[in-house]
Amino acid sequence: MLILSDFDGTITSDDLTNRIWDAHLRYDWRKVLLSPAGGGQLTAIELLQRGYADVDRSALELVDELRPHAALRPGFEELLALCARRGWVFHVISHGLPFYIREFLPPGTAFSCFDAVFDGRWRVSVPEAVPLGPGDDFKIRVLDQLKAATGETATVYIGDGRLDYPAARRCDRIFAVQGSALDALCARDGVPRTPFDSFTEICAALDDGGTVDGARAPSCRGDDIRT
Repeated sequence: MLILSDFDGTITSDDLTNRIWDAHLRYDWRKVLLSPAGGGQLTAIELLQRGYADVDRSALELVDELRPHAALRPGFEELLALCARRGWVFHVISHGLPFYIREFLPPGTAFSCFDAVFDGRWRVSVPEAVPLGPGDDFKIRVLDQLKAATGETATVYIGDGRLDYPAARRCDRIFAVQGSALDALCARDGVPRTPFDSFTEICAALDDGGTVDGARAPSCRGDDIRT
């Protein structure tokens, strides 16, 4: 089984890019950036490029600012341990940046995200390992690459945001943070999902007769960006 999870607002309770932009952008970025992004005038990569271009703090400075807000959602390390025991493939897919994802994820947790370099301003790009054609969705592209690389066909998506929705809909089972944009979008469109507040609930849900791609899942004991 392949289990994919968003990072900001999903693994972390707080959205860390939101934190950075709230602190360092000198304009109403929700109005300037989210409105066109929601209307399809900005892609995810364009959204992150434009927002981070106006952030003038280094990775070290930003990590120090984020540390008090970067607590992991309860049960996350339990899920990692479960995946290791059961032989499930776990991978984080994020539109965030590696300097903070790497800092706050437990060591060795696999992840894919946008690339970024800082030379007085942040320059965000798509990683070479995930080439995107016109109209391609980054998270869908990573999902397809992981399925091809691992041979896994049963898929689970864990997320909270609007930007999670396209990839989540490609998966066999969706877990959506309770009350999140992903939860609301699934409800609006009649897409089955399981709301959750902690990763412990996800384990319990899979253990309690849950199915993925028509097969019983193995036992499992033991307005923001939302990137």
